Amino acid sequence: MFPLRQPAPPAFLARRVATIDWVEAPAAGSRAWLVEICRAELEWERADWRRLGGVDDDGFGAHPSESWRLPHEVAAARLVNCHLHVDVEVQSIRDLRVRLRSQRRAALDIAQSTAYRLAWADRAAGALDDLQVHRRQRRRAWRSFLATAGEYRRLRAAIEPRQALNSGAEIGQIELRAVA
Repeated sequence: MFPLRQPAPPAFLARRVATIDWVEAPAAGSRAWLVEICRAELEWERADWRRLGGVDDDGFGAHPSESWRLPHEVAAARLVNCHLHVDVEVQSIRDLRVRLRSQRRAALDIAQSTAYRLAWADRAAGALDDLQVHRRQRRRAWRSFLATAGEYRRLRAAIEPRQALNSGAEIGQIELRAVA
């Protein structure tokens, strides 16, 4: 069945991304755009699996089609996974920053007792430690995302050399605004 598999045509990927109801459409080549292209690749992979007579899974474990993925589809799945890791860390950092501000305010509240303020100062120190851990994990996840994005682009360009998924944006120029 593997030799019968076909990569997703660029027209399918473009149609799939165009059908998304974006609040604000991302620029071609941005992280959000690339992740949606990869999700479209994985959607195509499942549809191609069914077209070739593959049976859907029972809901437990890995989907049977995963073992038949083409190399660029494996990279697409890894990229979506890396994106989720980046998003989790970004959200954790946002939450911790809000919590840390509140804890610092409580630690500086002169209307409260010294014991109260010291307890909140200890909590703030713990939140600051957690914040540093999550920032390190976000940097690691971001480096993995960039490496995987480069691999996906390279593998996809080998399939469709004239329509490499750069769209004017090189991988190093992916917007960091969502990660900061």
